[in-house]
Amino acid sequence: MTTTYYTPLLAGARVLVVGAGKMGLATARQALAAGADVTLSSRSRHRLVAAPPGVRTVVADPEDPEDAVRLLEAAGLPPLDHVAVLAGGAHPSSARGIVETPAAVAGEAFARFWLSYHLLRAAVGRVRDGGSVTLLSGSSSRRPSDGRGVWGTLHGAIEALARNAAYELGPIRVNAVSPGGIGVHPGNRQLIAHPGEPDDVAAMVLALMANPAVTATVVDVDGGEFLGQSA
Repeated sequence: MTTTYYTPLLAGARVLVVGAGKMGLATARQALAAGADVTLSSRSRHRLVAAPPGVRTVVADPEDPEDAVRLLEAAGLPPLDHVAVLAGGAHPSSARGIVETPAAVAGEAFARFWLSYHLLRAAVGRVRDGGSVTLLSGSSSRRPSDGRGVWGTLHGAIEALARNAAYELGPIRVNAVSPGGIGVHPGNRQLIAHPGEPDDVAAMVLALMANPAVTATVVDVDGGEFLGQSA
C-alpha cells in the first residue's frame, strides 16, 4: 500500500477495529500497513478467519455493555489510541420504510446503534486523551428515499450520537464516516465514475484517526452522492 501522510502518525498506535466485514477488514489491513498494532473484533469467529496476518482477533458482542468493556480491555492494556466501529447489522433489504418494517426488524437494525453506544461508554478511561472513536453511518441519514426510512433513521441516530459523544467524552475525539453506495450501487447517484470501495472508507477512517484536530464531524465518502442523480 502507498505510504500516506498519516502513516507516521499511526506507527505503533494501538487500534481496535470492530466488525470484520469488508470495511472492517480494509481498515484493519490499512492500519497494519501504517505500522499500527491492530486488533480486529467480530461476533462471528468465522468472519475473523479473513483477518490479515499480523492482526490480533477477538470474538466479542459489544451489544452487551459488559462485552464492550471486555473487548476494549482485550485489545491491549488501556489506553487504546483509536477505535473504529465498523460493524454492520441488518441488511437494507430487511429494513425498509418506517411503516412497512415490523418493529422486530427495526430493532435488529438498531442493534448497530446500541453497539456503538456501549463502545463509546466503554471508551472512557480506555481510550487515551486525543485518541479517537470513529462510527459508521450512511448517506441515507440526510437523503431520504423510498424504502429506506428505518435505515436512514438509524444512520441519523448514529451521527447524532457521534456529535454528542464528542462533546461529552472530549478530549477523546469522536467522528463518523458516512459512505454512499459503497459496493452496492456502482456509479449510481454520484458525480464521478469511481463507484466507491471499502478501501475508500478505510482510508478516511485512518485519516480521522491520524488528524488530531478533527472531532464531532461526519465525513461523506460518497462520490458527491448528494448532488448526483437519484436512481
